[in-house]
Amino acid sequence: MITAEIITIGTEIVLGQIVDTNSPHIAQNLSEKGIQVLFQTSVGDDKELLKSALKIARDRVNLIITTGGLGPTANDITREAVSEFLGIPLIPDKEAYARILKYLGNQHINKQDEYRKQVTAHPHRNLPPPLFSPSMRGTGGGIKGDNESSPPLPVLSEAEGVGGGESLRKQAMIPEGALAIHNDNGTATGFALNCGNTEIVCLPGVPREMQSMLNKYLEIYTKKHYLEGRCTLSRDLHTFGVSEPEVESQIKEYADKEDSIKVMTLVHDGIVTINILATAKTRESAIKLLDRIEQDIRKELGNAVFGVGDETLECAVAVLLKKYHKTIAVAESCTGGLVSDKLTNIPGISEFFLEGVVAYSNKAKVETLGVSEDLIGKYGAVSPQVARAMAEGIKRRSSSDIAVGITGIAGPTGATKEKPVGLVYIAVASGNDVEVKECRFKGSRIDIKNFSANTALNIVRLLLL
Repeated sequence: MITAEIITIGTEIVLGQIVDTNSPHIAQNLSEKGIQVLFQTSVGDDKELLKSALKIARDRVNLIITTGGLGPTANDITREAVSEFLGIPLIPDKEAYARILKYLGNQHINKQDEYRKQVTAHPHRNLPPPLFSPSMRGTGGGIKGDNESSPPLPVLSEAEGVGGGESLRKQAMIPEGALAIHNDNGTATGFALNCGNTEIVCLPGVPREMQSMLNKYLEIYTKKHYLEGRCTLSRDLHTFGVSEPEVESQIKEYADKEDSIKVMTLVHDGIVTINILATAKTRESAIKLLDRIEQDIRKELGNAVFGVGDETLECAVAVLLKKYHKTIAVAESCTGGLVSDKLTNIPGISEFFLEGVVAYSNKAKVETLGVSEDLIGKYGAVSPQVARAMAEGIKRRSSSDIAVGITGIAGPTGATKEKPVGLVYIAVASGNDVEVKECRFKGSRIDIKNFSANTALNIVRLLLL
């Protein structure tokens, strides 16, 4: 099996200033081609650090894909680092340079058209001349390669984001002998080259540019390594109400039956996600294999499975509300409107979601929901009795079919020995019945709010099934 490592380059990624969205996209596309991604690495804008990362990756995988560091600035060090790492000089690529000029020329035409429109529409305005005018052409010199000269460079202002001929020359340079991966959506030229038994592929960091260039390269790589007869697809099944060990015990025996199947679990906010990887000769065969695995897992776990892929608990609840023509209202205390927020993320939910109330104080519980002061005085605001009264109050107030009441202690303050942080009561009223569930969650204040909201949604989901 071909193995791969993804290296994202940029100090802003390492410092957490931006979120890396390139690695998940690359990993998914490689997996679909039957290439196993073993490592993902992030490194700052430092040549020595990048060369060190490349050395480590070269010794442990067959394919290295980097993103970032191919722009025009001094911080864009990828091409230079790869050149030094392999001991191969950088040379100009004539086609890459011509493409850069064409791309910038098209940008110039678009800007001129927009400028003309502005002048026509507003002739009375004193508009400045366009930044990139015909008079600027021919002043930046040319780039030479293979004893040929390219057309003269245009000189762009710093406002255009390029900064002149030198930066254009830089973006047209690739290691000698490398395959140029041309960019139809920008000016950064990618490249690929062999390093012993490992292939290094360098792509820009801008997602739109990277994705298009990755597709181009994978077409070549797939044919080169005869990967057309292999496809790996993944699918996520989401469960709630069962622990991760319980899920693993149900799926482990099945997962070990076939080498073409890999099953993993991930836990977040009380949700256990089952990630299934299926490998087959064709995409159609891999999909059929995923369908069969999903059917078997659903048979084992039953109603604990609530969704696939991007489907959320609130989405599952919305689908069931629509299916059975039911309405819902929510009264929240410790969750602060989180259940309502989740439900209102679903388009069209206004047909079924009637009202959401955040009754945080005791006064709000009494005045808005009609909870008895004596009840709060006797049992406390965090009690099954008050949760029930909250659900009944919002149901009465909104005339909904289903009503939810939530009260608890999210912490870190407000707890007692009898009522610790994480104690939450969730009541769900339907018809003349009210179900009250006592929960004891662990974690931060945010964790407890998320656990509580998801548990409430799951109780409603199970009620509707």
